[in-house]
Amino acid sequence: MYKKLLISTAILIIGIFSFTICFANNGLQDAADGVRNIVGSAENAIEDAAKGVSNASKDATSKMEQGANNIGNAVMNTTNNFTNAARTDNRNNNYTATRTATTDNTFMGMNATAWTWLIIGIAAIAIVALVWYYSMQMRSSNYDRRD
Repeated sequence: MYKKLLISTAILIIGIFSFTICFANNGLQDAADGVRNIVGSAENAIEDAAKGVSNASKDATSKMEQGANNIGNAVMNTTNNFTNAARTDNRNNNYTATRTATTDNTFMGMNATAWTWLIIGIAAIAIVALVWYYSMQMRSSNYDRRD
């Protein structure tokens, strides 16, 4: 009797595990679908919010660009108006520009270029003299050293 009970229980367990259909599968499928729907709605809400922020940012930068273009165009138009008015005024008055700088711009008989080369020459001679002085000082100190 004990063997028959054991064999029938084993056949029953094998039969239960051999079926691929599970009775709780529908409940799990419904729960999975519910989670997918919630995640999908959250994803859509986040996507819509991001699109809204992106559109607001694009609109703001577009308006700033248009404002800057308007200012630039206004400045260009004003400059052109002043330039055209000055040209018209100069043609009507026969205005000519004359140089006001003096032609004798020398100091002690030498112009600025000559003074520049004189200063560069003196600086070069001073640099050469300092290099020679320090090299001679180093040479003499090496000979006088007693170790």
